[in-house]
Amino acid sequence: MDAKEENISSMILSLVPDVGAVTARRLIEHFGSAKAALEAPRKEVARVCKAGEKIASSIAETRKSCNPDKLLDRLEKFGAKYVCYADPEYPQLLKNIPDRPIGLYVKGSADFSIPCVSIVGSRRCSIYGENVARKFAEALCAEGFCVVSGMARGIDAAAHRGALDVGGRTAAVLGCGLDIIYPPENASLYSELSKRGSLISEFPFGRRADKGTFPIRNRIIAGISVATVVVESDSRGGSMITARVAAEYGRDVFAVPGRIDVPTSRGCHDLIRDGAILASSVGDILESLNFSRQNLFGFLSDSAPKKTASSGTEKNSFSLPESAKNLPPDEAAVLNILKQGETPLAEELAQTIGMEARKLAAALTMLEIRALIRKRPDGRYERAF
Repeated sequence: MDAKEENISSMILSLVPDVGAVTARRLIEHFGSAKAALEAPRKEVARVCKAGEKIASSIAETRKSCNPDKLLDRLEKFGAKYVCYADPEYPQLLKNIPDRPIGLYVKGSADFSIPCVSIVGSRRCSIYGENVARKFAEALCAEGFCVVSGMARGIDAAAHRGALDVGGRTAAVLGCGLDIIYPPENASLYSELSKRGSLISEFPFGRRADKGTFPIRNRIIAGISVATVVVESDSRGGSMITARVAAEYGRDVFAVPGRIDVPTSRGCHDLIRDGAILASSVGDILESLNFSRQNLFGFLSDSAPKKTASSGTEKNSFSLPESAKNLPPDEAAVLNILKQGETPLAEELAQTIGMEARKLAAALTMLEIRALIRKRPDGRYERAF
């Protein structure tokens, strides 16, 4: 099978009206490839599909009207690419879902070889929810994960921002074509993601977002991730769809608790009641996933080493905690000062280490999330172990 031809054939097949992911997969499995499915006689196509005659005609018409060179030229000019199911770059986890897309349009520096965690939530989020989404994204990126979300306003945008702020990996799965910015107010975020993250869509150029596209988008968010974290959601929010689908795919679902008198907490509390894992910190997520920094990149391998719990003696000793090992350079520099018993102000730390205020703030935040340091009432920082 010629990889380039199959990639183009897959893209053309994805443009056929009335052919969704499940039908496209059925055709590819029956005929052996997307190219063979496009070239198959109408009668054979009709036998494979429901509403066969209509779909067979649509495939024939789409094949005639599509110019492969124009499709590829448009992708190239836009700075994007199409990754079909047979491409080595196609996300491995996504191959495991029954309704996987036959291909993805990708813009930016997508790297699907590392594990992803999705963070989703309400568009009308609280300040609390926004802060949690940012901090969780920062911490997950520091542990080597790619943060996935949907670039919607609210929690989604906060998660992407948190990842970008610390130079981490983040990917936005869109409910429209890559050439459409939705919602419009996230234009600057879209621009940043295209340069420092990645944008992903199952939909072709020109497809606008509507009520039907978001559930389709949500299954990719869930399917591409080893776990889904719901920060805030009403009981009927779109994030609940993502969480439900993630559970159906056998992925871990986490929910952040909130106030009982706030509507955007209802969904999370419902999820926890129904068996989702309560996430009061990123540590809860990491412990449940049983990942360590050493085996993150082997997360699909059955032989990957597992993290073991520390004994009670180790926890009560003054040896360096596991969470303090293999820290990023900025965090390690800060912790080295505090390990000596110093209790400096942030300004004093900046002068001692010679670190920019922005980087220092990020390092302090991460160390607090890891429960390695704490800020005292007088504004000074001290180690927490």
